[in-house]
Amino acid sequence: MAQPSTRRIGRPSKGERTRLVTRVPVELKAAVHRAAREHDMTENDYVSAILAAEIGLTDLVAPIQQEVLPQTA
Repeated sequence: MAQPSTRRIGRPSKGERTRLVTRVPVELKAAVHRAAREHDMTENDYVSAILAAEIGLTDLVAPIQQEVLPQTA
């Protein structure tokens, strides 16, 4: 009988996490949703990146993906 695989399926761990719950205006939630999608991030990753940047803990999260503009001239 074959041994079961020990390979883990799914995305890699982002490390230890805890829950932070807040309530925001509907318009803010919609804007966060749009901005996260524009940066190809989840809402959670986007908000985490903004909070980390604000308090100077940017080494804890992935940076917000900036659009690369084409060079001219």
